[in-house]
Amino acid sequence: STQSTWGLLLTRNQTMPFLVLLLVSAVLCHDDQKYDRDEHVPLFVDNIVPYNNPQESYRYYSLKFCMPDPLHYKSQTLGEVLQGSEKVYSAYDLRFRKDVIPAKELCKQTLDAQDLEQFRYAIANQFHFTWYYDEIPLKGMIGDMDHNDNCYLFTQHDFQLQYNGDRVIDAKVITDASHRVKLSPDLTKLEVSFLYTAQWRDTDVSFDDRVANNPDDLYPEEIEIQWFSIVNSFVLVVLLTGFLAYIVMRILKKDYQRYAAIDEEEDQDETGWKLLHADVFRFPTHKCLFSSIIGTGLQLLLIFFIMLTLSVLGMFYSYGRGTMYAAIIVVYSLTAVCAGFVSAGFYKRIGGTNWVQNVLSTVTLFAAPVFVVWSCLNTVAIVYNSTLALPFGTIIALFALYFLVTFPLTLTGGIAGKNYSGSLDAPTRTKLAPREIPSAPWYRGPIVHVMVAGFLPFSAIYVELYYVFISLWGHQLFTPYAILYLVFLILLMVTACITVSLTYLQLSMENHEWWWLSLISGGSTSFFIYVYCFYFLYSESKMSGFMQVSYYFGYMLLISYALFLMLGAVGFYSSLVFVKQIYRSIKCD
Repeated sequence: STQSTWGLLLTRNQTMPFLVLLLVSAVLCHDDQKYDRDEHVPLFVDNIVPYNNPQESYRYYSLKFCMPDPLHYKSQTLGEVLQGSEKVYSAYDLRFRKDVIPAKELCKQTLDAQDLEQFRYAIANQFHFTWYYDEIPLKGMIGDMDHNDNCYLFTQHDFQLQYNGDRVIDAKVITDASHRVKLSPDLTKLEVSFLYTAQWRDTDVSFDDRVANNPDDLYPEEIEIQWFSIVNSFVLVVLLTGFLAYIVMRILKKDYQRYAAIDEEEDQDETGWKLLHADVFRFPTHKCLFSSIIGTGLQLLLIFFIMLTLSVLGMFYSYGRGTMYAAIIVVYSLTAVCAGFVSAGFYKRIGGTNWVQNVLSTVTLFAAPVFVVWSCLNTVAIVYNSTLALPFGTIIALFALYFLVTFPLTLTGGIAGKNYSGSLDAPTRTKLAPREIPSAPWYRGPIVHVMVAGFLPFSAIYVELYYVFISLWGHQLFTPYAILYLVFLILLMVTACITVSLTYLQLSMENHEWWWLSLISGGSTSFFIYVYCFYFLYSESKMSGFMQVSYYFGYMLLISYALFLMLGAVGFYSSLVFVKQIYRSIKCD
C-alpha cells in the first residue's frame, strides 16, 4: 500500500557514543555564528510535511534524496524534539561568500518503482521540505503537478544568500521549475541528477535585524481584520459589562432597601437571596476534587499570563513553536508549587482533612489526562513512522522532570497551604440542616444556566478563534501576541461578569448550591470551543488522514480541558467575592 512505503525509513547509527556526538556538534557549530570566507556552513535537512497536514511530519531521507554516508545528526534542544524536528547534516557544500555557478551536481540517484511511488505520493499531497542554514529555516516544495495531474520532481535548488561582514543575514531556496523530471505512472526505473547553485549578495541589514527580512506569517489584510474584530469585541465587552453591572447594582440596591424595610417590620417574611444567609456558605460536595480544580485552574491561569507576557516581550524564536512548547513544560513544573498551595489552602478552608488525597489529586488532575492523550497520539506517530514520536530518552527526561520537580513542588506548596492558610472568612454562619431548594422552571435550570454562561464569552472571542486555529493547525505563526493578550483579558472579563450575574439569579431563586454551578458555568466556554473544532475542521481547513485528525482532536481536547479548569476557577472566585460582598451588606440573625 501507499502508506506502507513510508515504513522504509533509515535508522540512526547507534555505534557512535552519545558524548562523541556532542563533542562533534560542539566543534562543528558556531555559537557566535561568525564565519571566515570560504568556510563551510552546514545545511541541515529536517523533515517533510504534507501541506494540508502540518503535524504529519516524516524524516527527510524517507524519500530517496542525496544522502551523505554516514549520517550525522545535529544535537537538538527539547523544544526541537517536541516539535518533531530531526536535523541531519546534508551533502550540500555551501561555503561562506562563495558562489556556486554554474550548477553543481549533488549526486545521481536511481529510483526504482517503489521510490517513484513514494515521490508521486509526496508530490500529489503537496509535501514540502524544511532545511536550516545558519538557523534560518528554508522551505520548498518537493515537486508540482500540472493540470493533467502529472507529477514532476524538482531536481535543482537555487540558494540566494545574503551576508554582512562575517555573518549570514538571509537565506532562501528556490526550486527551479525549468529543472524537473516527469514521474509517469508507467515508469519503473528512473535516473535523476540533483543539482544546486548558490549566489551570495552583500546587504546593509545587521545581524540582529535579520529576522525582519523574512515575510510576515500573516498577511496585512488579516492583521487589519484582527484589530477591527478586537476593537469591536472590546467595545461590546465594555458595554455588556457596564450594562450587567448597572442592572445588578440597581437590583441589589432595591434588595437592600426591601430587606431594610423588612427588618423594621418584624411581621414580614424574608424572601429572595437573603433567605439563604444560613446556607449560602455551605461547603460543596467532593471537597478534594473541587479544591484541586481551583488550584490547578489558577496554576494554568498563571502559566497563560507568563507565556503571553514572554511572547509579547519577544522571548520566543518567531520561526518555530518548539521553544514555546519547552517553556510551557518548564513553567508548568515550576508553578506546581502554586497549585499545591492554593488547592491545599482552600481544601483546609472548606473543612477538608485528607491531605494526601488532595496533593495526589492536584498533581494528577491535569497531568494524567495529558499523559493518556499523549500516549495514544505518540503510539499513532510510531505506527506512521513520524518524527513527532518522542525518543525514549526524551520520554525519560520528561518523567524525571515530573517526578523530581513537579511532584515535590506540589507537595511543598500543599504543606505550605495547609499550614499558612486562613479561614474562609464567611460573613454569615451556616446551619446544620440544609434548606430545601424550591423547584424552578426548565429555562432556569442548570443546563440553560451553563449554556448561557459559556455562549456569551465564546461569542466575544469567536472571530479571533479563527486566527488562533490557523496558527495552531496551519503553517502560519501567530506573531501579534499583543492581540492574543487582549483577547485573553476580554475572555476573563466576560467570564467573570457572566458568572457573577448568573450566580445572583440562582441565589434569587433561593438555590444555595452555587459552588459547583459557578465553577462549571465559568468553564463552560471550553465546550463551545471544542465544538468549534468540528466546524473549523470541516469548513475552514483541509486536514485529513487518521494521524492528523487524531492529533487535532486529541490536543484540542487537552486545550479545552485546560481552559475549563482555568475559566472555572475564574468564574468561581468571581462569584465567591461577589457573594461575600452582598452578604456583608445585610443584617442577618
